[in-house]
Amino acid sequence: MQIDKEKIIKNAIIIVLSLIVILLLVLGVLNSEFTKLKKYDVDGKSPRDSAYNRTILSSLSNSMKVSISSDNRANLGDFVFNISGDKKLIANISIKYKPIKDESSWFSNNDEIKQEILKKGVILRDATIDTMLGYSTANANNEKMREKLKETLNKNLSSCEVEEVYFNEFIIQ
Repeated sequence: MQIDKEKIIKNAIIIVLSLIVILLLVLGVLNSEFTKLKKYDVDGKSPRDSAYNRTILSSLSNSMKVSISSDNRANLGDFVFNISGDKKLIANISIKYKPIKDESSWFSNNDEIKQEILKKGVILRDATIDTMLGYSTANANNEKMREKLKETLNKNLSSCEVEEVYFNEFIIQ
């Protein structure tokens, strides 16, 4: 009978010590910095959150919209082109435009020009992409490319013409 009591006490001590170790581990983890880490969160927002995805998508779509920046300048937005194999050209392109001289009109309607540029924004972006596809890293951002881009954009505009093409951002990776 003595052996059974010693065995029971020994097993009870092992169980109590095991429970104490487990409780200490749980308390240690709960008080650690690991519980404060949020791997994919940005500003407390999870990528699984649909509001977060809408924010990201709206910022991307805003960078791809044509906008009027002044009375004679428009921004065609951000572009990413594959050039010469695995190289990428990242560019933000703006244009300077002027009204087409029309003898029948005494003045040019700047609002009409702005509306045409905004309405044809998708067409102007598409024309820009089509023009840029033929260039490699060796001849990207040269004067010939700017002239070709200007010529292509002018084919798509009726109330104004592009005077100059500007690269606000030009990165080759």
